[in-house]
Amino acid sequence: MMLVLMPWLLGIVVVLLVGLNTLFWGFALKEVGDPEFNLGFMLELVFNRWFMLAMVSGFAVAVLSYWVYSALGVMLGRFFLSISIVSVLIVGVFVLGEKISIEQWIGVVLVTIGVLLIGRV
Repeated sequence: MMLVLMPWLLGIVVVLLVGLNTLFWGFALKEVGDPEFNLGFMLELVFNRWFMLAMVSGFAVAVLSYWVYSALGVMLGRFFLSISIVSVLIVGVFVLGEKISIEQWIGVVLVTIGVLLIGRV
């Protein structure tokens, strides 16, 4: 039973990590600022703690997604990356204070409906 649930649990971890990744990128952007193409900026970015956490969480999402895909198949495994859009929205709006348009809300609702339909397969 646990082996059957493991890919789904890993998928939930992927969704949470995508939300954390969004948070880390938001903090990195606030600290480092707009990108510049010079050595000083690149060093500041690479050694920024939020950038490092964004890279680590992004890598973890990629590795865990591979395991989810191998267990559930690519189409059903994509369910978790698709539903991750909701975690990105939640972090962006409620934690980072970004504004979202009605079109974006509609898009999230449509994606959520699609993900729920795919998840029922």
